This record gives sequence, C-alpha cells and structure tokens, in this order.
Amino acid sequence: MVFILAESILKKLGPLAAEQAGLLWSIESEVEKLESTVSSIRAVLLDAEEQSGLNHQVRRWLDELKRVLYDADDLLDDFSTEALLKQQRDHGSRCLDEVCLFFTRSNQLVTGLTMAHRLKAIRTKLDEIDENRKRFKLHAHLPEPAAAAVNVIKRERQTDSFAPIVFVGREEDRKKIAGMLSSTNDEQKIEVIPILGIGGLGKTALTQSIYNDENATTCFSLKIWICVSDNFDQTLLVKKMLESITKHKAEDLDLDIMKSKLKKEMDGQRFLLVLDDVWDHGDYKGNWDSLMSFLWSVGEVGSKIMVTTRLGDVANYMATKGIKLHNLIGLSEQESWSLFEQIAFSGEVKGGERSVSIGKEIMRRCVGVPLAIRVIAGSLVSKSNTVEWEAVRDRQALLDGGDDAKRISATLRLSYDNLPSELRPCFVYCSLFPKDCEIDVKMLVQLWMGQGFINTSTSSSASFDVGVQCFNRLLSRFFFQEPEIDEFGSVTACKMHDLMHDLALEVAGEEMVGIEASNSMEGSVNFDRIRHIYLDFEEYKATNALAKATKLRTLICTNVDSFYLEGKRDCGMIFSNNTSLRVLILDNPVLKSVSRSIHKLTHLRFLDLSGNSMEVLPGEIKVLVNLQVLILDYCPYLKQLPRDIVKLTNLEFLSLVDCGSLEHLPLGIGRLTRLRELSIFLVSAASHCSHGAVAARISELEHLDNLSWKLRIEHLELVKDEAEAKVASLFRKQHLQALELEWGVAGGDVRVLEALEPHRNLKRLTLDGYGGSSLPSWFSNSLRNLVSVHLFRCGELQCLSLPGPLVSLEELRLEFLGRLKYIESDGEQFLPRLKSLRFVSCPNLVSWRSTTEMEMPQFSNLFHLILRKCPKLVWVPDFSVDIETVLLDNVDCKLLDEFVASLPPPSSSSRFKNLKIAGIRGLGSLPQGLLPKLASLEALRIEDCPNLTNLSPPATCQQQHLTSLQFSAFPNLNRFAMVELPGMKCLPEWLQHSSKLRWLSIFGCGGLECLPEWLPKLTALSNLEVRDCRFLSARLKSKMAEDWPKVAHIGNIKINKTRVQEDSNYLSVEEEEEEEEEEEEEGIPPAIQSPSRMWSNCIARLTCNLFQRCFLG
Repeated sequence: MVFILAESILKKLGPLAAEQAGLLWSIESEVEKLESTVSSIRAVLLDAEEQSGLNHQVRRWLDELKRVLYDADDLLDDFSTEALLKQQRDHGSRCLDEVCLFFTRSNQLVTGLTMAHRLKAIRTKLDEIDENRKRFKLHAHLPEPAAAAVNVIKRERQTDSFAPIVFVGREEDRKKIAGMLSSTNDEQKIEVIPILGIGGLGKTALTQSIYNDENATTCFSLKIWICVSDNFDQTLLVKKMLESITKHKAEDLDLDIMKSKLKKEMDGQRFLLVLDDVWDHGDYKGNWDSLMSFLWSVGEVGSKIMVTTRLGDVANYMATKGIKLHNLIGLSEQESWSLFEQIAFSGEVKGGERSVSIGKEIMRRCVGVPLAIRVIAGSLVSKSNTVEWEAVRDRQALLDGGDDAKRISATLRLSYDNLPSELRPCFVYCSLFPKDCEIDVKMLVQLWMGQGFINTSTSSSASFDVGVQCFNRLLSRFFFQEPEIDEFGSVTACKMHDLMHDLALEVAGEEMVGIEASNSMEGSVNFDRIRHIYLDFEEYKATNALAKATKLRTLICTNVDSFYLEGKRDCGMIFSNNTSLRVLILDNPVLKSVSRSIHKLTHLRFLDLSGNSMEVLPGEIKVLVNLQVLILDYCPYLKQLPRDIVKLTNLEFLSLVDCGSLEHLPLGIGRLTRLRELSIFLVSAASHCSHGAVAARISELEHLDNLSWKLRIEHLELVKDEAEAKVASLFRKQHLQALELEWGVAGGDVRVLEALEPHRNLKRLTLDGYGGSSLPSWFSNSLRNLVSVHLFRCGELQCLSLPGPLVSLEELRLEFLGRLKYIESDGEQFLPRLKSLRFVSCPNLVSWRSTTEMEMPQFSNLFHLILRKCPKLVWVPDFSVDIETVLLDNVDCKLLDEFVASLPPPSSSSRFKNLKIAGIRGLGSLPQGLLPKLASLEALRIEDCPNLTNLSPPATCQQQHLTSLQFSAFPNLNRFAMVELPGMKCLPEWLQHSSKLRWLSIFGCGGLECLPEWLPKLTALSNLEVRDCRFLSARLKSKMAEDWPKVAHIGNIKINKTRVQEDSNYLSVEEEEEEEEEEEEEGIPPAIQSPSRMWSNCIARLTCNLFQRCFLG
C-alpha cells in the first residue's frame, strides 16, 4: 500500500508545480524537492515491502514512512480541493462574496501560506526518512513499464473464468460422505458428520459439492447452510437458520420466539444442516448441546448435520457416537500436479522441461493444499520465463517455516508479494470486512476508487472499469472465491477464504480494524495508527472510543441503531475529528438530520447514508467537490436533494433506490456528465415545484451518456412534447442494461415513447402505465438483445407484436393490460431461452398467434408459468420438456384442458414441483390424464372451484391408471391444500399414497363431513389446519370429538384459527396472526396469503428466487 501511496503523491505533484506560477504563495521549489525525495524512496519500496515480512526494522521504517505519506497525500488533496472550490466560487461569485471571503478560511493568501508551511514540514520529515532507509541496503525495483504491464494483464485475462472451480481428486471423499448421508441409524435420530482438516484443504468446497448434488441429498426435504466462523452463538445460529429457510432477514427476537418460528419451519422434516467453519471460541459446548437438544425435538429420523472444522477437539465433541469423523488430507502429488498444471500452464508449457521441474518444486511446498496450489499457480500465469519462476521458487524456500501450516502461510504470502503493485492495496483493503461475509463487487470497486487505489494512467478506461479489471485479476488468481454471476454475466458478489483474509489482516497491520458486536473496541486499538474502521453493531455507544480516532480514511458503520458522542446523538464530532475521511458509510435509522459539519470532510469520495430518516441533506454538501459516490437508498422521508448538488462535478454514482418521498431532482442535474449511475429520474413539468424548489426536466438527460446499469424514469405523463423527449437521447446511452419507463397516471403519447428509443444494447425493459394503443417502432425493430420484458398497466394496448427472434429473452411479464387480445410472433424458434412467462389481469387476452405459416413457438426452457385473471385465454405453451411451477388462476376450463394436453408424459427426471389451480368456476372434475402427469409434484393447491366435486380422475381414466396411482401417485407431495371447494364430499383416495405429506389444509369445504379411515397411514403428516368447514370442524373441535382418533398422530392441529393440539415451542395463535398481518402489509397477493400463510411458506422453501417473484409477486 505504501508504494501506491507514493505513486499517488507523485501523480499529484507534477501538475501542482505547474499551477504555482504567478501565485503570491508559490511553492514551486518545495514541490520539486518533495518530488525528488518521494521518487528516491519510491524506487526501493517494492523491495522494502517484501523484506518487511522478515525484517521488523524495515517494517517499522515503512510504518513511519506511511504516516508521513498519508499527511502528504492529505495536503496535496487540500491543494487540489482548494482549486476546485475556487472554480466553484468563481462560477457564481458576486462582489460581496469576494469581500466576505477575504476574512474567511477561504482567503487564498492565508490558505496558501498555511499550506506552504505544512508542505515544508512534510518534506523535512521525508528527507530524514530517506536518509534512514540507506542503512537497510534496499534495492531499487520498479514495476514493469506500461506496455509490459498491459501484456501481463492480457496474459491474465486469457485465464479469467467465472466457471465453478474444477475439483481434482476427492472422489473417494465424496463417495464416503455421500454414503454416510444416505445411511440411516435407527438408534440415532440425528447424526453429526464432522469433516476435519487444516485450512485451505477444501473442506467447504467439498461439502458444497455434496450439498448441491441432488443425487446425494435427494432423501432430505430441507437443506440449510450456515457459515459459523468465529462466533458459535446459539441465538445467532438459530437466526441464520431461520433466514436460510425463509429467504428473508429475521428480526432480532428472543431466542425462544425464534426457536418457535424455526420449529414451525423444520418440524417433522428430514433435514440436512451444514455448519461450516466451526471454532472453539466462547462456550461452544454449551451452545452446541442446547442447539442439538432443540434440533432433536424437530428433526425427522435420518436427519444429518455436517460440520467442517480445523480443530480435532471440536470434531470429536460434536461427532455422533459411533460415527467416525472424516479426516480430510492433502492431495496426492499426482493430483496436486494436475491442479497446478491446469492453472499455471493454462494448456501451454512455458520453458519446456525446465519449467515443469521448477513448477513441481514449487508445488511440493504446497503440501497438497488446493488453496495454496491455486493461488501460487495463479501468480505464475503472468510470469513468462523460467528466471521469474526460479525467483518464486527460491523465495518460497526462504520463507519455508517448517511445518505444513507455516508452509501454506508462506506460500500465500509469496503469492501476495508477487501481485502487481496496483493489486496489493485492493486486496489488503478487503481485510476490513468480516470473515465469511459476502462482498458486493460494485461497492468494493467504488471503495477502491474512493481510496485512490485505481490507477488509470496506463488505460483509457474510466476508473470504475479499471477497478473491475483489478477485481477480475484478483479473482483469476484465486484471491477471491465463490463468485456470484448475474443474468448479464457480471460478477456481483464474492467471498474471501479465511486464510486469505488472515493474510490481508497480517499485511494491513494496525491500519485496518473490523469490530463486530461480540468484540470490544476500548483498549484494543492504537487509534494513532488506525486508518480504516468497520463497525457492525446493533447498538453501539461510542462515548470516547470512536472519538479518539482522528486520522480515519474509512469509517463503515452498519446496523448501528444510535451514536452517542459526549451524551448527544450526533455525528458532528466524527466529522470534525476525521477530516481525512475518504469513505463514510453510516447506516443509522434514528438519524433524522445530517450534521452541517459534514462540510469539513472535503476529502470524501464515497458517502453512503442509506436507511436513514432525514428529510433533506444540508446545503453544505456542495463543498464535497471530490465526491464520486453518493448513496441514499431506502431513505423513506427524503423529500429533496440540495440544489447545489449539481456543483459536485466529480460525482459518478448517485443512487436513490426506494426514496418514496422524493419530489424531484434539482435543476442542472444534467451538468453531472460523469454520472455512471442514476437510479431514478423524476420528470417535472415546470421549472418550479412545491416549496419553490427548482426542478429538472427530462431534457437534462441529454449529456448523461455514461449512465450504466438501471435507470427508472417516472412521471412521463408530464412530458407532452416528443421534441423534449428526443433531447433526452436515450439511444446514445449504450451502457444502460435496464430501463424502466413509468407514467404516474394513465396516459402517454406513442410519439413521446417513440422519441425515448433506447440503445440496442438494452437487456431489460419495463413500461409501466403507458396509455398508448400501440408500441413504438423501435420495440419491434431494435431490441434483439432483451433478456426481460415487463409491460404493466398498459391499458390501451390491444395487440402485442414481439420482435423476433428474441434469442436472449428469458422473462416475459404482461400485467394489467385490460384491452390486450393477441400476442404475435413469427416462428417456432422465436423464444429459445424463455424461462418465465407471466400473464396477470389481461381479461381480453385470447391467444398467442403466429404471423407466419410456421408453427407456434416452442418453449423448451420454460420453468415458470403464471396465468392469472385471463378468463378468455385459450392458449398455453407447448412444453417440449417439463416445467417446474404453474399457477392457473381465474382462467377458462378449456385452458386447463390445453394445459394437460401440453404436458409431457411422466418420467423419473420430471422437474414439475408446484401447481396451483384456482378460480375455475366451471370446473366439475379434473381433466382426464392430469393426475398421472403430476407424479413429481411437491406442492398442490386447488382453490375456489365451487362446482368441483371430485379430485379423482374420471372412471375410465381411473381404471387405466389405477395401478400407477396406488403405488406411485405423488410420492414427493409435501403439501396439499383444498380451499373454497364447497362441493367436495371427501378427500381424494389417491392422497393416502402420499407418504411424504406433511401439511394438509382444508378451508371452506362445507360439504366435507368427515375424514377418511386411512388418514392415520400418513405418518409424516405433522400439520393439519381446518377452517370454515361446518361438519368437519365439529368432528375435530376437541380430543373427544368423533374424528379425533384419525388425527391424534398429527403434532399440530388448528381448527378455525384455534390450536387444538400443538408441539412445544410452537407459534401461538396471536403470533401467527401478527405474521399474517405483516404479510398483508407487505402486499402479498390475497390469492396466496389467504386463508393461511402455510402455502406461501411452502413456496419459499420449495422454489428459487425467480419462482418467488412469479408465484408470490
């Protein structure tokens, strides 16, 4: 990091010297002397950083140098900031302003003289440090020239890959552990399988590969993955388990309440729980015993817990009696070489046999540890000759610590030393984040930019793009792992291995401090040296501790409920004490205003005030002229931005997600031509809005051609003139991936929409509230790269002609299109990649028709089909393969027949999991052939079909399929619901063969008089709810009722919202009703939430996020 800091200073010194000519406080000579000293020191810094790992004196010399360089960097930043502020003042100055300025800090003469004295003092200190370094005999060593560096990057890019890591070996380990998972021990309800091994062996990767293998885990109805890391706390683990199952962030509730909720989710299920990276910190034994006692009460026989740990004592304590822990050892030499060769040589041997010989020497010191092999091999990719390989080998031998753990650490440290200088600070900065946390890549690159780590001198690309390249280079060298890739192929998130995190912490020294709720800040931090702090507290009182930090460059505060500084809830002291801040993230829901002293943070590049309660930002923000990133997401009370925000000409990212009270954007926002992100643009009809504020019009988008990612434009009904819309020049915004156009009220002129033509690179398009009767020509002619199309509330549209072929389209959503009759396309290869198709509230939609003589399109990849409130629709897709989720709600009976005909025959590989049939009032019986095609279902709900009297197939069909139905009907059915079926007299006979059924819901079935005699055969059934069933409710209202013997084996029974029987720790009626009310407030559709939340819980467990959006959204 010192080298990058020195380079940054030299980069600023050159222009500074030229700017001094003619100034009263010219410091040209001091600048030249400082430049000479820093250049001299810079030449030996790479060698000094390498030696610092072995020589403590060199390390101390670097620490002292770094402190002075930080001061120099701040001073030079002050110079450039003062110049920017002068430009800002000159732009709108008046005579009176000039007089006032003479008596303020902004007087150039006073400011210049002060800075000149600071510069001389810093130069004197650096001269002393430069003199001291001569006793270390450091060698001059500079990075490769720009052209050579570009070649290195090209070599690295050839090996960039975001595909899953290829496993070498471990097949025997996989088979053995998979066998342990499939075995059942009648004496042990739950078995614990510990996987023991040193760090970097691949315990987590091995466990993930088994966890994600459906063949190995098919016997489990519920799978949960928890990363434990340092803190084995029962309350935290229960919360994480609840979040893993429900896919929603859990509230911080009492442990017993969270256990009650978790019990409801897990009760009676055969689960697989993974506890990854367990340590022996705190009372782990007591927490473990209590957690196991709880799990024992909820789990089904055959449930398994896999534990990965580096500690033998932990593995032995947690292991089930009679279960031998799995001791993972290193790869064999042959396997190690295979892995090394794949990465280091990338299919091409460099230097022939000599390189192979050196490579094997390097590989052997990795002692079979895959992480060490990957990282060191990744660092060799950019080295093109054997001399460089020999240097790595010799350095590795020098750092060899003797035992395996020290050898691994030495190898990882060597890989860091071999990083290009521009990548080192980027990696070290990641030590700031907690272990095992998911790192947002976009934010990470923005943080690197804020700290000045991104060097664009050798590239014509923008800083963010160069930062993404830096991330990809580190990823290709395996410094990051587990990349998450979005629908556009970009890496959005990643993690860092524990050992790599430890390495980053070691290199960072005392500069980086991460403090979580379980740690203490007082007495453990040298505040004079700390530069970067990450606080993750649910409630933190920083009375004195944080006030001691006065040289911070990063302050990240997440989950902080309140700041108390000197007895006051205020952030002013933080701002006043830390004027060197480059990055400030303050997540503080009780913060109702931002201190005006924020103007002191003139070095600030990154400001995130998301989740706060302020209504306005102080006007003083205009002096933050270096600001590049401003994030104000989820600020529900924010009404307006300061009008002078348009003076922040360095701003590149302005995010305003879910700021529902925001009224407008300030006039002049179009002057921020560096903007790459503007999440929302609020159109204003006139120059002035409420409160006399000056507002932006759509024409301000004209010069914002760097906009990327997603842009939402609201209130387009206020744009009356297509000429003004044309000025917005959306067609020039080639980096935009997603565009949302919204009309607040019904309206919209097709000519205006025609003028809003986007660039053909667009991937996602949403039209919300468009009132025109036709779509613009560009919709059919230009957008062939679309991945998603969503038309919402386009009430006048009668025919939708889709451009074709849309070879990239994966999602098509049509909702609330009141007059739409037809969808048109032109051929069977029209939508080869479509995965999700959703038609909602299209009352006049009849069909999808072809505009040519070719057959209708095939949907070979369709996973999710939602057809709701489309009563005239008589068309369903022709499925060439199985679908996963189908919702048919308020459609015609003929459509259900078409659906049955389109389904392929049942097979063992079927992926059809979820079906809901609702609101088909003319349905008297299920269509012939339907049930045999549903053999793979896990969730089935039939609702609001008043004429339906029988859920068994017609007689002819029943005889034909009787054998298959008796022995294999719905073998995986987990949940079944009958809702508002007054004509039903009994449960379907085929249900008795669904041995995995756990949840049975019967609502509004007034004709159902009793339960069948075979119900006790369903031994897995753990939850029964009956509501609004007059006869049946009476036969189940108490344990003395007539049908009670048939349900006595069911652990949880609820009759008309009253619990008649329940397991211990189960949710009370009041608690469940509170949750139902919360769901209603969140806007979950009534078709799903009523009359019970059980179905929606089922969806959350059985389906992926895409299904949740389609089925619940």
